[in-house]
This record gives sequence, structure tokens and C-alpha cells, in this order.
Amino acid sequence: MREGTLKPVREKPTREELLSHYIHFVLDQNLKINTDEEVVDVEPIEPEAFLVRTNRDEYTAVRVLFAIGAMARPRRLNIPGEELPKVHHRFVEPYPYVRKDALVVGGGNSAAEAALFLSEEGARTTMAIWREDWENRDPKAGAMKHWVRTPLEREIEAGRLRVILFQRVEEITEHEVRITTEGGETLTIPNDVVFVLIGSDADLTLLKKLGVKTAPGKLTEVPVYDLETFETDVRGIYVVGHFTNARHIKAAIQVPRRIVPLIAQGLRTTVA
Repeated sequence: MREGTLKPVREKPTREELLSHYIHFVLDQNLKINTDEEVVDVEPIEPEAFLVRTNRDEYTAVRVLFAIGAMARPRRLNIPGEELPKVHHRFVEPYPYVRKDALVVGGGNSAAEAALFLSEEGARTTMAIWREDWENRDPKAGAMKHWVRTPLEREIEAGRLRVILFQRVEEITEHEVRITTEGGETLTIPNDVVFVLIGSDADLTLLKKLGVKTAPGKLTEVPVYDLETFETDVRGIYVVGHFTNARHIKAAIQVPRRIVPLIAQGLRTTVA
């Protein structure tokens, strides 16, 4: 997409503005995108090509670019009660929880946004966060963005949002949550819903099956790839986005602009 084409009404676009922008870009450019179609298998075939199977069809390709994100496997607290129906590892909207006791566990931008939206829309909200996350001001280190922190702090000052600096969540029951604070105090708070938003990991199953090597990344396991082309050690398989080491939004925009023309150039050379 061309720079400057998205013009939000505020400093940053809302999710709705961003989704609308993407949808209209797809429509205006007449891009072929198959929605509700999941890739279930990718296997090499001879000569130098891949068979891509989905839940609807099969495709052949000589190059495959994985842009799968890192949301497939939410991280868990692994505590008693986490399996209860009221515990969620993704946040969608605040409206079902108006006038209910909500707990958000986590310290990144997603957790902060969830706590903010819940508090603004009438939930009795508590946010449990580790001190190092609360004091973190570096967006590249996973800190909450300033346009989220500022209104969040207003909710705290107004008494609508409670923040607990904690060591761990001990147990979740049907109507309560037991938390150990950073000072070692045990708190039992009333609760109707819990959002555990402590990060997530990509599902690298298909890449590993293809033989792509992985290595420890900054936060979690990542595929091994060429830093210039983003091609993995399996020829013809490329990776890009949040499950690589170039995981932030700036790189998520810049890297595809750089590597897609390289892939296209390689295809033209192969055909020639």
C-alpha cells in the first residue's frame, strides 16, 4: 500500500478504520483473496514446487510466503481454574461485561487496550500486571503504546480501573480470583470474567514439517531465514511478519515491500 493513504480521524487509526482501509484496498485493486480458507498442509513436489492443501482446494506453487502471525497459540498461566468457561485468552469486545467484575492479566498493549475498553464501557475492571511491564516505556520491548497508556492512566485516576502489581495468579474459581501481589500479600477479588493476555506464539508445525530450521528468538522460537531475502533454509519457502525477528509494525510494512519484488524477480529469472 502507498504511504499516506490511510487518514485516521485521531492520532492512530481504530481497528474499524484499519479494517475498512484494507477491505477497500482489496476491492480497489481487485486482489484475489480467499477468505475462510485454511492451509492444512504444504509439501514439496518435483521439480522444485510445492503442493498447498487447504480445507477447500489444492494449489501448486514454486514459491510460498508464510505470513501466519503469532496468535495461533495463546500463552497460559497453567493454574487451577484456567479451564473455566469464564476465562478467555483473546479479547473481542467489552459490551457483554458491563457492570461485571473483570480481570485482565498481562502487561503489553493488547492487555492494556482490553483493560481500557472494559473500564470505559462500564465493567468493574482490575488489571494485574508485573512491575517491569508497568514501568516499561520502550515500544520495541513490548510496552503499551502511549495513546493507550494516557487514557488508561485517566481511568486509574478516576477510580474506574484498579491496577495490581503482582507476582502470580494463584487460582481462578467460579466467582473469585486469588492473586499474590509483588509484596507477597494474597488478595481474593470478586470476579465474573478473566482475560489472560500474556502473549501468544506462532504455530510452526507446517514449516517444521517442510524441514525449516528454527532457533530461539527475542521472545520465542522463530524460523531461521536469510536476513536480506527472508527465504528459509528450504529453497522457495519465505517467512515474514510477527513470528520472525522483524516483528514490529514498521518492519511488517517495510519487509514485504522489499522481499516480494525479490521473489517476483527470482520467478522471472527462473522462467527465462
